[in-house]
Amino acid sequence: MPVARILVLDDNREITAFLEAYLAQHDFEVQVAWDGLTGVNLFEANPFDLVLTDMQMPRLNGLGVLHRVKERSPDTQVIIMTGHGTLDTALDAMRYGAFEYLLKPVEPIDQLQLAINRALEHRRLVIENRRLLNELQAAKAQLENQVADQSTELQDAYEQLQSLDQMKGEFISVVSHELRTPLSVILLSSQILESELEQLPDDRRREHLANLVLYGRRLKRLVENLLDFSLLEKGELQLERGQISVLSVMQEVVDLYATRAQEKGVSLEIAPPKNNLTLDADAVRISNALGQLVDNALKFTPGGGRVIVGAHGPVRAPSGVDAPHAVIAVVDTGVGISVEQQRALFKAFSQADMSDRRRFEGIGLGLALANRIVSAHDGQITLKSEPDNGSTFAMWLPAL
Repeated sequence: MPVARILVLDDNREITAFLEAYLAQHDFEVQVAWDGLTGVNLFEANPFDLVLTDMQMPRLNGLGVLHRVKERSPDTQVIIMTGHGTLDTALDAMRYGAFEYLLKPVEPIDQLQLAINRALEHRRLVIENRRLLNELQAAKAQLENQVADQSTELQDAYEQLQSLDQMKGEFISVVSHELRTPLSVILLSSQILESELEQLPDDRRREHLANLVLYGRRLKRLVENLLDFSLLEKGELQLERGQISVLSVMQEVVDLYATRAQEKGVSLEIAPPKNNLTLDADAVRISNALGQLVDNALKFTPGGGRVIVGAHGPVRAPSGVDAPHAVIAVVDTGVGISVEQQRALFKAFSQADMSDRRRFEGIGLGLALANRIVSAHDGQITLKSEPDNGSTFAMWLPAL
């Protein structure tokens, strides 16, 4: 097996000397540099498997090194070490592709060795997965040639399998990202509290504790949504029905998202129904479905915009069913959705524009989950939207 090549960047020569000797003892090929720009020049001349860099350095800081390294060689893993870590710099590092963010001094030193081993193993798996993917694509091309003369029924079945395989790949990629971000924040806040608890002022302690609660809840919500979606797909979700007030559900969801709307500078308003609308429904799941619509509206509405949650009824459903229905609508002044994008909008793990995943958080599951929850209640979701003119999502549910 080839010896792994590691580039060490730190303006403290004692630290680089120690790391060079320590890594050499573990059979790594090591080069060092004492400023970021020199290190990047070394890397561009002959890329390394792993870069171990300080955050604060002359001429080019750790984030600059990270950006240049990933631009030149996306497979190279980067571990950032700093003695002055903040939540913002940690989030920036993870956002730009750092594998790990460590606080100096790293004690015990075995933690550094463990992080390096994980990073190199991750690089190996990335390369191996790409090789397997290339083989899979080659096999797929060969299979397409073999089945070209098969019946339409067989072709349709193949396309469905292909779609499922693509969905699985998207699911793994996107969910991994969504899990890693809050986990990174939780781990960083935990490390800071563990190592600097006595030195931190009260406001900083509260900030880190708030992060643990906030991102812990985000993880819990993500896992619960995935479990509910899985049960709905298999037809195994047990609804706990009861008589619920539409207004109370609306108020609960608006209260839940009020802080987020305020932080984004979006006006979140409620337009209560004129009648006392009630449903025979699972209160938790209906609140979740409405919450997904509000979450989606806030996500795609820029600061200064409006999101209105309103309801009316009883009315006849768009499908023509005579039974009275309550309509709970979420209206926003956001970016809107084109007709082409609307066709795949309720597909799991999708967003209106796949590139939006880089701009908006989420795994593209919210609308699909909401749609299935409403369908399980014998209702439906409708949408009216056009680009740059906002959107209106409406849940039509049987009313009492």
